[in-house]
Amino acid sequence: MQIVSNDAKGLNLVLAESAKGAPLPLSKGPFTVDVTDPNNTVTVTPGSPDQTTPTNFKPNGTGAVGTVSVVVTDTSLTPPLVSAPATFDVVAPAATVPDTLVASFVPAP
Repeated sequence: MQIVSNDAKGLNLVLAESAKGAPLPLSKGPFTVDVTDPNNTVTVTPGSPDQTTPTNFKPNGTGAVGTVSVVVTDTSLTPPLVSAPATFDVVAPAATVPDTLVASFVPAP
């Protein structure tokens, strides 16, 4: 997953739980969200503890690029259930490349 460093909306965290590969209804949590962002690329807006309002990750406007890693823990279970790291990349916007060239004339001075 990638987002461009000038993305205005960002990404929302989505959670799912399963048992032996079979989907289960998501527990009510609470969930803790641990974010690793070594290049300081995003602003994190925490969601609600049950994630009904999801945690949002939005580029912070610095133009920094890099990989963000997120680990979520469902603390309602004993022992707590911990996700594998989920990652996304913040990338630079693509340069605008011309696709049209127009030739014309003006009177000579």
